[in-house]
Amino acid sequence: MARLSPKLIALLLLCGAIAGVAGMVLIGLLHLIQQIVYGISRIDGITFRNIVEQTSATHRLLALSGCGVVAGTGWFILHRYAPKLVDIKQAIGNSGTPIPLSTTLMHGLLQILTVGMGSPLGRETAPREISSALADYISRRLSISTEERKILLACSAAAGLSAVFDVPLAAALFALETLLFSFQRNHVIAALICCTTAAWVARVGLGSTPAYQLPTFSLNSPLLIWALLLGPVIATSSWLLQRQLAYCKPATRSNPKLIFISMAAFILIGVMAMWLPEILGNGKAGNELLFNASIGWHYALVLLIGKWLALLLATRGGAYGGFITPSMMLGGLIALLAATAWNNVLPSVPVVAAVVTGATVFLAIQQKMPLTAILFVLEITNITPDFIMPVSLCLLTALLCQQALNKQ
Repeated sequence: MARLSPKLIALLLLCGAIAGVAGMVLIGLLHLIQQIVYGISRIDGITFRNIVEQTSATHRLLALSGCGVVAGTGWFILHRYAPKLVDIKQAIGNSGTPIPLSTTLMHGLLQILTVGMGSPLGRETAPREISSALADYISRRLSISTEERKILLACSAAAGLSAVFDVPLAAALFALETLLFSFQRNHVIAALICCTTAAWVARVGLGSTPAYQLPTFSLNSPLLIWALLLGPVIATSSWLLQRQLAYCKPATRSNPKLIFISMAAFILIGVMAMWLPEILGNGKAGNELLFNASIGWHYALVLLIGKWLALLLATRGGAYGGFITPSMMLGGLIALLAATAWNNVLPSVPVVAAVVTGATVFLAIQQKMPLTAILFVLEITNITPDFIMPVSLCLLTALLCQQALNKQ
């Protein structure tokens, strides 16, 4: 295991600061793109949901049609002419595999551009990839050891997540749980140094207000029983989505046909968005409605189908993006439907608590990060730690069901 030498600590601080600046710049660019595309200034209190809801249905269709052109053309050119993209986990596991800086920068900017235009995928992958690419560039110029490079890349990728969501603890846990697969003391310290630095730097431009403000609610015993029963529903839904996404993923993105497939896919998303504006963007629009109990089960059902189809269409169109916030939206919608059905015949469960439970567990299962998901939701909301009990019970049955499904 690499020693936390003064040199490595300095590099962790440097890469954390770089990730913070990268996250701040990318989110600023995202907001600028949203304002330009939808023609509404993003001032305090105005979210992307407010922006797309205020635009006309035709405007949304045109914006998504343009997004299809950008996504199809951009990723076709990138895959056809640029050096091959390298996955973060692949680079961490193989010291002989460098991350191409220019390709990764263009790839990340394309993600931000398309999400800003309305792509239904998440925004967090771009800062993670760009931060790790910059860390790899630095590590190769300084000729650090293989183990030090592994730590630096994993922590930098997590620092990108920390910067855009202001979740230093969850991001550090993400590095340990999903990238390093280790909880050794030096790894924990390294992750905390890098992710805390990134969050602190990003707060200069992005602030530190929780992403979601939840209304006050209380937990009860029926919720715990309901959570146990919800677990298999969440696991099965996640398993189905993963299989469908794998089927929709293009076999190759270097064929010019991708441009036309992307255009068709995003036009279909735009048609759905004419009636369902909340399916656009990374999923925060839907989460805002769910976490404030602002929608009933009828609209939740339609929104679930719409967002699910939008994710499949965007994937088929060759677009890239994250799945953290989209996963939360899908899980929250499923939980709302399940809680509504339960409350019609059995002792009531608090709907907002049910929604948060479903959102957290779907995120945990879909992204294979059960511990990180719990801490992530704690950090992005003002929720009390009491919600850990129903989440843990739901996660228990979900993980058991997921294990059974994966054996098939």
